[in-house]
Amino acid sequence: MLATGLVLASIGSASAHDVWLTLSGSASTRRAIVNYGHPDDRPPALADKVVDLVAITAKGRSSLLDGLAAASENGVQIARTKPFDDGGHTLLAARYDNGFWVKTKGGLYRNATRRLMPDAAESFWSGKFAKAVTGAGAPWQDVQGHDLELVPLSDPAKAKPGEALKIRVLFRGKPLPDAEVERGDGKTAVAEKDIPKFKTDVDGVAAIPIAKAGPHLLVIDHRSTPSATPDQATADLYNATLWFSNRRSR
Repeated sequence: MLATGLVLASIGSASAHDVWLTLSGSASTRRAIVNYGHPDDRPPALADKVVDLVAITAKGRSSLLDGLAAASENGVQIARTKPFDDGGHTLLAARYDNGFWVKTKGGLYRNATRRLMPDAAESFWSGKFAKAVTGAGAPWQDVQGHDLELVPLSDPAKAKPGEALKIRVLFRGKPLPDAEVERGDGKTAVAEKDIPKFKTDVDGVAAIPIAKAGPHLLVIDHRSTPSATPDQATADLYNATLWFSNRRSR
């Protein structure tokens, strides 16, 4: 997806990029892929910014951080896990610390704090949270406690074209009303004005129409002021994604 509108228009491309998880390999040699950017703008995903990456099944949780490393797929720089055995019913979850950023008086963005740039025109922290399901029957309902999180209210991998998938948006564990969830596929570049957006209600729930079978990427951004670290930033910028792939109706 492209950068979201009003919130991100003034905060620079470095913070507006999404982080999302996808898959590669067969079930017995599955790899989780950490993606960064937008379909038409793919800076490298940096493995050392991934704070945690876990695989959750009915049997428990396991970390995929060990062996996470830079790789290239189709000319795109990604971060990729070592192969793991996936029965097709796994929830993947990751946190990505994009660090502190400042905007100089000259309009440039730098990955720094106000400690070295006390006269910065803007300063913010950027945190990104990503989830994906590898197939139907994954523990999609498990809440991970991410600062910003998309929680489906039914199995996303079973969502049928023509139906609506309900998603609850949580910010610091509480429903986030009047927020916009974007729908895309993580592959197709779409002009900002044409990105489908769906607003949450008073309970933080958005109904996302499922237009077709195949990969789906849901994205939300949220800005919070003052920052949790006001000595280093004036705002905190959050990004959360949920990736899944559904099958055609039968």
